[in-house]
Amino acid sequence: MTDQQWKTFFEACATVLGSDGHRDPAKSTTWCAWTLFDRLSSDLHYWTCGLPALQDVAGSHVKDGGVWGQPFLYTTLAHIVIPRTFDWEAGDFADDTHTHGTKVQNLDELSRVLASSGVPHRLTDLVLEIKLY
Repeated sequence: MTDQQWKTFFEACATVLGSDGHRDPAKSTTWCAWTLFDRLSSDLHYWTCGLPALQDVAGSHVKDGGVWGQPFLYTTLAHIVIPRTFDWEAGDFADDTHTHGTKVQNLDELSRVLASSGVPHRLTDLVLEIKLY
């Protein structure tokens, strides 16, 4: 994946799925998980969060201060997974304000846009992913 392909990927995600990702799935219209090459050989950590907003997508990285909370160089991204659906919860059982639900992401449309833009990816019944290892 080139930096331009990554940029196109994140721009397509923001355009097709929405540009209002959040760290709380109850407040987010998008959701994903990602890891970096160096994390594969240390603790195998995956971050989970909404996808970056259009204004947080730069030519070589996801910008600092957005929904992802810190900058990530595209060259360091090893794997990103976007689920077709994701669950959310909000409120509190103790005060009877608990709510929950499932949100749907249009991965078929995202895949069409990515394919027409030449961005390699894999689409399954459950996820759309870019895996570089």
